[in-house]
Formats: sequence, structure tokens, C-alpha cells
Amino acid sequence: MNFLMAIIDSLVGFVQRNPLMTLVILILALGAPALLKGIAIVILYILMGLILLVVALVLLFRWRIYKMRRQMEEQFGRGFDPRQGGFGTPFTGEEPRHRGREGEVRVHKTPGAPEKRVSKDVGDYIDFEEEKN
Repeated sequence: MNFLMAIIDSLVGFVQRNPLMTLVILILALGAPALLKGIAIVILYILMGLILLVVALVLLFRWRIYKMRRQMEEQFGRGFDPRQGGFGTPFTGEEPRHRGREGEVRVHKTPGAPEKRVSKDVGDYIDFEEEKN
């Protein structure tokens, strides 16, 4: 019952807000019902087209997200490969290739790294003492 009252209240509100439009619709309904039917069909087609467009965009969005997810899984699931620039992920279930203590940091010099560009005798050494106040 409340649902019907809500529909009637919304129709009354539409008539109060748009009296001229309501009068045009009433005249078309009485004078040219075929024309009113044509207008209603056009509005129905427009609404159905919008619904189909929304559904198509949602499906396209989901397909694109699925494609990107698969691409990321392929890229990050194969482990670190410096030639391809990919990084491994801890979620692949593979054991790490290097074993060491946890928190251990290793620094490897890359081949072809340039030597220091500034000579050792450039700059001054300043001896200082820390004073407590």
C-alpha cells in the first residue's frame, strides 16, 4: 500500500512541477493517440539503448580488468629476470633462489660501473671537536 502511495505522490509532484508538460501530454493523448504512442516508443528505445550501453561498458570494463590481471600475473609470476625488467612476487609459491640470513644485505658491483670521477686529493678535511655546553 505504501508503494502505491509513493507512486501517486511522485506523479502528483511531477504534475505540480511541470503543468505545461502535463497539459501537452494530455492533449496528445486525447487528440493524437498514435503520435503519443510513437513518442512513448522513442522514449522507450532511448532508455533501452542507455541500459544496453551501460551493460556493454560494464562488460568492457570487467574484460579489461581481467586482461590486465592476467598480464600482471604473467609478468610478475615468473620471478626476477633483469633482462626483462620483471620482478618476482612472494605469492608464486617458489622458494627464493638465494639463501642467507634474514636481514642480510649484499651489495654487488655491476660490471662496467665507472670509477670515481673526482680524484682523491680534491677537497679539504676539517678536524672538529664536539663540545658539550
